[in-house]
Amino acid sequence: MHRRAFAPALAALIPLLAAPAAAGTDTATFTVSARVQNACTVVGGSLDFGTYDAGQAEDLDGVGTIRLENCTGTVTIELDGGGSGEVQNRVMRQSGGSATLRYQLYVDSARTRVWGTGSAASQVMVLVDSLPVQVYGRIPGGQRVPPGTYTDTVNVTVHF
Repeated sequence: MHRRAFAPALAALIPLLAAPAAAGTDTATFTVSARVQNACTVVGGSLDFGTYDAGQAEDLDGVGTIRLENCTGTVTIELDGGGSGEVQNRVMRQSGGSATLRYQLYVDSARTRVWGTGSAASQVMVLVDSLPVQVYGRIPGGQRVPPGTYTDTVNVTVHF
């Protein structure tokens, strides 16, 4: 008799064992984020004055460019003193010789504001990516130097 009383209880449990257990559900949010920083880089630049006649009376002006990539918005560009180490006394050195040729780099086409570092750096608004930034140069007249090729290397630093 015990089997008969137990059988209906067991039969009632079989559907519960075969069906998946009922579980509750809940919903929450999962936040995904990334911080993207400006990757402004200096590609390079140059200024070629062309030919300076030793001792010429007039200044020789030139215009060069600095190329930036991935830059937009306001950036500050610094130009150091080159090989002389002094922004106010920039010189190009004669290749294979010891002579120097004084020159200067400017922010403006009127050549009134020397381009340097710190407070003498130039703040530029870059509206179009990869647009070259102009650098205005001048070799003062009246320099009697030996013929040859004169060069200097100026470090460009961009703050963005």
